Amino acid sequence: MKVSPLLVALGVSAVALTGCSSGQESSAPVSSQAKSHYQDGQKATVKSVDTGNTVTVEIDGKSEQVRLLNVVAPSENNNVLSGSCMVQESKDFLASKLPVGQEVTLNFDDAQVGTSGFLDAAVLVGEDLVNAEVTGAGMAATTFATQKDEFYPKVSEAQQQAAKDGKGIYSTDTECTVPHALKDAIDQVKSAGDKSNEDERKVVYQKASALYNSLDESESAPASYLGSIVTLDAVQKQMEDLRTALGDNYYDETGLSQAEKQSASASATARPGSK
Repeated sequence: MKVSPLLVALGVSAVALTGCSSGQESSAPVSSQAKSHYQDGQKATVKSVDTGNTVTVEIDGKSEQVRLLNVVAPSENNNVLSGSCMVQESKDFLASKLPVGQEVTLNFDDAQVGTSGFLDAAVLVGEDLVNAEVTGAGMAATTFATQKDEFYPKVSEAQQQAAKDGKGIYSTDTECTVPHALKDAIDQVKSAGDKSNEDERKVVYQKASALYNSLDESESAPASYLGSIVTLDAVQKQMEDLRTALGDNYYDETGLSQAEKQSASASATARPGSK
């Protein structure tokens, strides 16, 4: 069976995760000054698409780099699982929505104005929220600053649907995605019983457990790129399926399987000389 590159990369030990804030996925902004002087309804013209979640626009003859609020795109520099998956596809999709010369309307979240050096904005073409279109196509994950982010609910809802439909970075058919790695791990665990060599079976269980543990750990950072993905309903279901498939062959962070723990516990409580 073909092994997922993500699963191979994990080896038999858990991967150390690095949080990925929304600011790590884009290059330095054109202007780093505070942007509080812009108001909702600001008109702008697209000059270029820079990444899967940033564009350079012209406002009153001045260039500004706009980052899509609540959107975190894959990046070549993102070394978490799936962090650099479909980078070009993400950028190309945004370019299809925001071609050069496109007139857009920018709206802002008061809690996030002037905090990053970027012009963080909800970008609209007519009535269409481009931020949600990007996540809805599975071309980016989501991030948030507070529990009251104005545009997050709509952007997040679109992401949930994309994951449910298996689009983009949520496709089980694309090798660099988290859903693919989980599906591959589940398939390997289910077929491990066919291996006659106990050591080979153990390696399969350890690798699958390492994947599960690393993803489970990232749930504590839901505003990060990977945390945003693993807390999606569809991905949570896959993680539950993997844990169920492992059963007593699940290895926790201590490196012991549930079966080994049960055996050790039984030995420790047995009366000396008893069978």
